[in-house]
Amino acid sequence: MQFLTPQFLWLLLLGIIPLMLYVFRRKSKTVQVATLVFFKTLAREHQESAWLRRLKKWVSFLLTILMLSLAVFVLSRLIAKQDDPDQYRTVVILLDRSASMAVSNEDGESRLDAAKRILVERLGKVPDEVGIALIAYDVRAEVLQPRTFKRRELLSQLEQVKLRPMIEQTEAAFEVAELIAGLEKPSVIWHLSDHTLVSEKEETNTDIALRELNLAREIATNAGITAFQIRPVPLEYSRYEIYVQLALNEAAASAVTSRLEVTVGGIPNQHREVDLKPGERLGITFRLNGVSDQLLQLHLKTGDDIFTLDDRVTIPLPDAQPVVAAWIRPDGEEDPYTRFALSSIQESGRFELLKGSPGAWPLSEKVDAVIFDGWLPGEWPEDIPAVVINPPGSVGPVLARPLTNPIPYDSVRVGNESHPVLFRVSSGRVALTQTAVFQTSGSLEPLWFAGQDPILAAGEVGGQKLVLMGFSPGASERLPLTASFPLLMGNALLWCVDRTDMSSTGVELRSTGELARVSGETFEWSQWQGREMKSRKRPLETDVVEMDRIGVWKTFDDAGELVQQGTSHILSAAESNIPIANGELLDSDAAYFAATAGVGTKLKTWLLSTLLLVLLLESWLFHRHAVY
Repeated sequence: MQFLTPQFLWLLLLGIIPLMLYVFRRKSKTVQVATLVFFKTLAREHQESAWLRRLKKWVSFLLTILMLSLAVFVLSRLIAKQDDPDQYRTVVILLDRSASMAVSNEDGESRLDAAKRILVERLGKVPDEVGIALIAYDVRAEVLQPRTFKRRELLSQLEQVKLRPMIEQTEAAFEVAELIAGLEKPSVIWHLSDHTLVSEKEETNTDIALRELNLAREIATNAGITAFQIRPVPLEYSRYEIYVQLALNEAAASAVTSRLEVTVGGIPNQHREVDLKPGERLGITFRLNGVSDQLLQLHLKTGDDIFTLDDRVTIPLPDAQPVVAAWIRPDGEEDPYTRFALSSIQESGRFELLKGSPGAWPLSEKVDAVIFDGWLPGEWPEDIPAVVINPPGSVGPVLARPLTNPIPYDSVRVGNESHPVLFRVSSGRVALTQTAVFQTSGSLEPLWFAGQDPILAAGEVGGQKLVLMGFSPGASERLPLTASFPLLMGNALLWCVDRTDMSSTGVELRSTGELARVSGETFEWSQWQGREMKSRKRPLETDVVEMDRIGVWKTFDDAGELVQQGTSHILSAAESNIPIANGELLDSDAAYFAATAGVGTKLKTWLLSTLLLVLLLESWLFHRHAVY
């Protein structure tokens, strides 16, 4: 037995009052009356023997004390020890509602529905005197029900818990549960999920216990899309380069063959078949033609796949905004080959070029990148990416020295052929003339070598992207009039500006659970339902919207014009890595959550029922012949 609020037990001292009344009773007095007719109607107990009257007096006293004790015990919230080993005052339910809880069993019951069903059964076995709190979590924790004794209110909140297609952050949610559990100890945290906590919690406070119910399936196979990027191909109109990462969960029983189907504007475009091993991540890069705002859909199909929320990516093809670059070169020394290369990439529509002399520095207009050609400013700009051609000296992160006698080279040696700056550049056909020697410090990575010296380098110094070219295009052979040099300049500018995050394409690629700042009057979600996309609009009442579903979203102004658009997906290797049940953990806590209910789980009801019976018994025994 245990009292949850023992501070009320002092009320038992009130039993002194009936004790005094029963012990110190006034003695009877002899009084002469005129007649005895009315006394014949007195209660039978006054006609009983002395020993019986004394016995009934003490029985009445004991019943009075019993009624007082029962009332105090109910007020002190007396509970009996249950079948489980924990004695607690608070239960904190930590329920996972992330995307992976959508996995269903053979009967079609999702892991979330199974968790709710088990909780309803288990809560019926918890004493009414125990406070219960409910926390549901995904990427963040939400306290749906603070600590309460009202079971109906708690069950109502539990029934309303819905799946949210987001990643889970268990550690942060557990910290919230610990805070609530620490308010009223001893307490226990019930964690229901398809996985257990990553690290075993050290019980620094023995007053807070942890019980985990692993709801994962014993067999699980899931292949999903875990990463995605799209960008327009440099110098090619209406052509896009797609990068997709596919992964198979580590717990898969065997390797699988998956089919990635690509659709543009509702028309099948291409498909790829890949073989995936358990735990393997595979990146695929391909190109496709399309027009901006056409709907691109990637659909991954795998046999025996149990998780479908990570199988689709849908996004409108972006309309890339041009990169605005400023070309600064000394007056009267314009290199026609550099001008030709910059003009050719400008014609692609991906770049806008502003030309100026050193007198125009610092620039009055905002640009995405700057090209210093044969000239460097006296004070280095640290807030803008830069491409430096033929540096005449050293400024800031540029540590260079010009050569009095330029050195021609028939070929160059490649340092990192896979670097984005060398994308599609035929390095083996390049011949150039070295005009400067520079040092590669920090994260500057040499890409081309002329002899033993780096002649082309790229990297990030102090958070600023920088490309160094220690040669003169006009003085070089087999470089300025080939396609390699315009490609090199276009790649350098694209890499410096880094538009892979699609921040300037007009389409925002976000992960579910993120908060997006929006503007406009109307908000529209478009989601896949079956084989078609269905849209739903609603008034936009706030400037921040949570990405709480998978699909395409748009905002519109009063005139119905498009203001913003984006897409929301899970794209998480951790969430797609569906686990399987851990047998040991499953066996250890399965019995706990299936514990049978004892009498003590409803002790309050038993105490109140006994109090009522004692009151009725005392009234029947001693007051049924009362005279009024």
